[in-house]
Amino acid sequence: MKESSLVKRYAKALVLTVANESEFKRIAAELNNVLVLLAADDKLKIGMATFMISQPEKIKALNIIKDKMNLHDKSFHFLLTVAAENRFAYLEQIVRQLPDAWCNVHGVEKITVFSAVELNAGQRKRLLGNLEKALQKKIMLYYKVEPVLIAGISLQRGSLRYDYSLAGRLQKLRESLVGER
Repeated sequence: MKESSLVKRYAKALVLTVANESEFKRIAAELNNVLVLLAADDKLKIGMATFMISQPEKIKALNIIKDKMNLHDKSFHFLLTVAAENRFAYLEQIVRQLPDAWCNVHGVEKITVFSAVELNAGQRKRLLGNLEKALQKKIMLYYKVEPVLIAGISLQRGSLRYDYSLAGRLQKLRESLVGER
């Protein structure tokens, strides 16, 4: 089986158990925090991903993590399943796949917003409202700061990128004046 299909299957399975978006965000954040914990402790990370630690020891370690991090039951049971099926080596990929799985399951379109500076809450809300109105569907926005844009924003929707930045306009002007591409 291809790794990507396994990763997508696990991510989708977790998403299908989640009741709503706020629960999804909590679980995704908790699993990201587990990844941070594993990144800080190579022995634990390697042990969970290999047969160096027995299943009972993995369960014991996950119980300690659950108590210390106050994990949601769904986060904990997901980690138990991943450990029981010896798929911990894929945990990071699975967690990265969660937003896409959420969007696919719920018919939400994922758009990445690149901006020269961090957008404030009002700007984010207005942008989300305008995009949902224009596309007539639920949108989930992800934000990334790219200072090279100088000003404005750039939107990535799937493989398409819409550039509304000053850097993009300057590039178009240069192309029209000099004929560069």
